[in-house]
Amino acid sequence: MRIVLAVLLVPSLASAQVASDDFHPALDARGYLTQNASATLDDKELSFGLGSLDWGRHMDASADDMITATLVGAAGLHVAGVPLEFGASLPLGVVSASRTEARQEVGDLGLHLKARIAHVGAFGLGAIGSVYVPSGDVEGTGVLDATAGRFRIALNAGVRRHTMMDMTSTELVTGVGAAWALAPQKIELVGEVFGTPGTREGARRLDALGGVKVYLAKNSYLSLGAGHGIDAGGFRAMISIVFEPKPAPRLAGHVDDEVVAEVAPPKPPADAWSDRDNDGIADKDDKCPDDPENYNGYQDDDGCPDDEPKNLVIDGGSTLVTLEGIEFEFDSADIKPVSFKVLDAVAKALGDNAGIELVEVQGHTDEQGGFDYNKELSQRRAASVVAYLVDHGVAAERLTAHGYGESQPIDPAHTQAAYVKNRRVVFQIKDRH
Repeated sequence: MRIVLAVLLVPSLASAQVASDDFHPALDARGYLTQNASATLDDKELSFGLGSLDWGRHMDASADDMITATLVGAAGLHVAGVPLEFGASLPLGVVSASRTEARQEVGDLGLHLKARIAHVGAFGLGAIGSVYVPSGDVEGTGVLDATAGRFRIALNAGVRRHTMMDMTSTELVTGVGAAWALAPQKIELVGEVFGTPGTREGARRLDALGGVKVYLAKNSYLSLGAGHGIDAGGFRAMISIVFEPKPAPRLAGHVDDEVVAEVAPPKPPADAWSDRDNDGIADKDDKCPDDPENYNGYQDDDGCPDDEPKNLVIDGGSTLVTLEGIEFEFDSADIKPVSFKVLDAVAKALGDNAGIELVEVQGHTDEQGGFDYNKELSQRRAASVVAYLVDHGVAAERLTAHGYGESQPIDPAHTQAAYVKNRRVVFQIKDRH
């Protein structure tokens, strides 16, 4: 019973008795199977779960079978603008050998710190420091990764100081992971090669691992994988499930604070108890006391919903500012119906202002996802907005679509709040008379 419990509770054995099986799951969903990516968790974002439930057959000279489970947890924290991630891992397992009885083993508690050092276009650079207790092993790893559309790749390389029986040694640890998105942020095919080049006696090992990651939500995922030792033989199979709960991002436009300040907020009712529909107009003055007026500053004095929203668009001189964002279906260029009224207001503004001769509809994304993929998605979304406006009476020659992807953030921070600002559609006036 104790053996079964150990299998159910933990992953990847880091004990000195099976030190040659250096299998450690990735710290978070941004990684692959065992290899890590440079990106960290967002500020105050959490990650936890079963990093891997791993069965190894003849993966170690002293064991026939090893069943190990590694519990992982991590938290993101941005300090002075530097994205950091603090993580922990705890492996437990069962080992069986033909000459000995099956034994339960508890591996080292791993404490990890990951930092994203740089992110330029499609390339990222990170560093990971790890210490394992109680053995005292320490490891430092550099991460270089890149994205190109649906393809991403990462190189992990570092040095591990290993302690066994009061003796220490140093070894190189390397690996490369690659992934191809069959469906972006939904299903990925993953392949890895990793191991140690053999800088200490008997330490050389190189393994190949392939599998699939199925994203259960934005970042939470289920992974299945299997692999084989390239030079030392052995077979491995693994499964993992990790959760990174957070609110779904809202794909919306952004209005600068100074523009919002120009629009007076609705006045609260003198007596809140006499405003049944809570639209800011007292029941005694409200012709529709049970139907809320258009809120967000667009109401008139009668308290009744308007057939057409007012003041959704402001002519800012160089841009047409929309006071509500243009929203799209997830990972798609399909415009959500909730945004039709905003685009109708843009079409009306262009119809009422013949002097505006050319508008560039700009699509912008945040930095999440591949650089090329983001640019392509933003282009499709800008084109979708142009198509809607043309279908609603705007002459096609007055509009042009341009997708800028993540290249023009208005907030450079690596936070969800910044991502919301950076995901936007801008109506840039290019020519007017």
